Amino acid sequence: MPNPNPKIPPKELRLRALGVEALAPGEVSAKVRIRGPEELFRLLEGLSPKERGLALLRGLEALGYLEVRDGARER
Repeated sequence: MPNPNPKIPPKELRLRALGVEALAPGEVSAKVRIRGPEELFRLLEGLSPKERGLALLRGLEALGYLEVRDGARER
């Protein structure tokens, strides 16, 4: 789709300038409060948002909150 306002750079360029990546279809970015030991937060701060999401996803799977069947995740 052409840029309706040529003075504003395309979204991809604006995101790249900010050093962020566009969300993929079905992805959400949100702030969630969690509690844990201080060292956990030092480790999380060193991860990218994508890596944090993957760590949470794998942890929930390991704890049995999410099941993976045929490549699809179920609650």
